[in-house]
Formats: sequence, C-alpha cells, structure tokens
Amino acid sequence: MDNINVNINPEELRDVECEACEGNLFTPSFLIKKVSAIQSPTGQAMMIPIQVFRCDNCGEVIDPSS
Repeated sequence: MDNINVNINPEELRDVECEACEGNLFTPSFLIKKVSAIQSPTGQAMMIPIQVFRCDNCGEVIDPSS
C-alpha cells in the first residue's frame, strides 16, 4: 500500500470541548462490555474493552460523534 503524506497544521484544527463544562483536557478510560458465551466467537464468555475519553474537569465521557 502506498504511503500518503498529509500535512495538517494542528493550529487549524477545532478543539474538542466537554459539552457539560467546556473543559478541554481528557484522560483515556475504558468501558467494559460483556459478551455472552453464545455471542462470543470463542464460545466462552468474555469482556471487551472500549476506549473512551473522560473530561479531566468534570468526569463526563465525551461523545465521539459530536
């Protein structure tokens, strides 16, 4: 596959702000989802981590689609 070089200036990007408090610093956190043995590809119950970002100011988990 060809490498594509794209020059992006971070100063031109929109900052993400917490909808609850307008904070702009976030910490990675994980939601843990349980998968039953019936749904699991291995046939055994398992847990799946999903990374989210939590506001350092108020603890709100940000919605990645906004």
